[in-house]
Amino acid sequence: MITKEEVPKKTFLKGLVPVTTNSITEKRLCGILEEPGVEWPFYAGLVKNLVVLEGDASKPEQYYDLARRVREEKFRRALKENLSELVFESSGRIFSCIARKRYEDIYCAVIETLLEMKIALCLLNCTHVNHDYFEGLQESFKFRKLPERYPVLATKMWKTRDPFCIAKNSRELIRNYLYLLKSEEII
Repeated sequence: MITKEEVPKKTFLKGLVPVTTNSITEKRLCGILEEPGVEWPFYAGLVKNLVVLEGDASKPEQYYDLARRVREEKFRRALKENLSELVFESSGRIFSCIARKRYEDIYCAVIETLLEMKIALCLLNCTHVNHDYFEGLQESFKFRKLPERYPVLATKMWKTRDPFCIAKNSRELIRNYLYLLKSEEII
């Protein structure tokens, strides 16, 4: 729900179906859409695909227009400011899982790494995806600015369960990601 005032989150069961109502104030939503950060890709995709059940049916398009008007410099600044929290720690966790022989935990680190990289690539490309998880990752394969072999390496990392194959592909993907960030003068 997009509201004027704060509304507490509610969770309940309708029969056996879990229902959660989340809300965001219009002021906070507009702030996120006008000033990109790590939340921007999610909320831009949300308003792009929002279905109005009650209220002003023209609002989602107005919100999406805000998101589309953001200048590239703001995206680049947002990526630079948030770069340390995206990809690097989670990708390091892949290798720490291997070093500690905690192979059952490696897949969580893979998912975190790839989803964080998707956010970084959304900011770098000044765009968003319309889906979550692997489908959203696949959408990001069509972006203009990508690490070399990103679609191939990300897909292999997502689908394999072999920790040493994951490590090999992760090493190459991170190296290519760093090269992209340097060539784009982000780092």
